[in-house]
Amino acid sequence: MSYLKDFLASIKEVKFFSEEGELPSGCVLFDTRADAEEAAEEAAEEAEWEAEWDSAWDATWNATWDSAEEAAEEAALDAEWKAAWKAAGEVAGEAAGAAAWDAALVAACMSVWNNPSEPNTVYALKRWSVWQAGFGCLCDIRGTLYCYRRSYELSE
Repeated sequence: MSYLKDFLASIKEVKFFSEEGELPSGCVLFDTRADAEEAAEEAAEEAEWEAEWDSAWDATWNATWDSAEEAAEEAALDAEWKAAWKAAGEVAGEAAGAAAWDAALVAACMSVWNNPSEPNTVYALKRWSVWQAGFGCLCDIRGTLYCYRRSYELSE
């Protein structure tokens, strides 16, 4: 079974926001998504994050997209690509859209490279491991993942 198929099968097993697992190293944890957003905004301002993010995102997106376009010429890979995006999109009904985005990112990396040790795939899997541990993953600022326990503030 391919890495992609194994990953897609594992999506159904994730217990979103259960807090049952351990976060990977390099994460900071907040109670709510709003708390994580506030801290991330402060960190971004201090580090001039927006310019760095745009540059890194553009480079990563272009490299990923170029590789995907080349690989999509092969019929088998094209079929895996479509299956990956469809399966990852189904996650959206079970959890926040952010989880679907991270699942789609892993699926896209797996369908293009089919290699869990490829650097972009390693990064995508690290983000996904936050969801697998039962937490939300907001963003990455200078290598630190900003994570949260729940999407909303509990009413008292």
